[in-house]
Amino acid sequence: MKIFEWIKYAKKILLSTNTPRLDIEILLSYVLGKSKTWIYLFDDFTLNNKQIIYLKQLLFRRIHGEPIAYIIQKKEFWSLSFFISKDVLIPRPETEILVEEALCRISSNTSILDLGTGCGNISISIAHEHSNCNIVGVDCDSKAILIAKKNAKFLNCNNVSFFYSHWFSNIHQKFHMIVSNPPYLSHHETEMFSKDIFYEPYTALFSLKYGISDIEYIISNAKKYLFIQGWLLIEHGCNQVQQVTKLFRNNNFYNIQSYTDYSNIFRLTVGQKKY
Repeated sequence: MKIFEWIKYAKKILLSTNTPRLDIEILLSYVLGKSKTWIYLFDDFTLNNKQIIYLKQLLFRRIHGEPIAYIIQKKEFWSLSFFISKDVLIPRPETEILVEEALCRISSNTSILDLGTGCGNISISIAHEHSNCNIVGVDCDSKAILIAKKNAKFLNCNNVSFFYSHWFSNIHQKFHMIVSNPPYLSHHETEMFSKDIFYEPYTALFSLKYGISDIEYIISNAKKYLFIQGWLLIEHGCNQVQQVTKLFRNNNFYNIQSYTDYSNIFRLTVGQKKY
């Protein structure tokens, strides 16, 4: 079977997905180890039996809803390529807003804590831009910590370290900045999501009290681990901006601002510790 024949076959199979063409390109590129440009320039290339069998296995996983990022174990974020597995949340473009706003507030020798680091995409992206910062990423999942460490090593980020902590449970110092993309979805919203999302770790997505529980815990405890005028940056849901802003106000923060993501949806709120 030639590449163009397999593309034609795969398109019929992937009609149920939102991005059939992109999925096909990614799977072919992954299996063949070639660029998308090469694939379309040499679409008369003959696939061998081993490649066809492997492609069909991956296609089967995709049509059953498994996210393409988990299938190829890779996801781009901040123009960097991160290794991922089903033990960590898939990095999303909207979280780049958090990185952007963190970078705007960093000076030399800034110390940063990343709560719920997952694959380490936030910590490593910041570290990649500011080699003079000292960044600590923590997670309550030991498998996530191993993945974050692997990504830091692969991307040559020596100014970031990772260890186990359930939020602040293992933190014994103060920082100039705390960043977090915590769970903020409500259990009552499950019917709104596509089946892809249920491949991701449940505890990294959903939180109690209609999605606000973990955010509330972080904001109410962050002041103990921030220097005076230290920044707290939290990603949240599109309908939580008023609740989150109120939590900031009620917990000794000022200079509170909220920012929209690339879809013009409020996704991030930041504030500074007063005293």
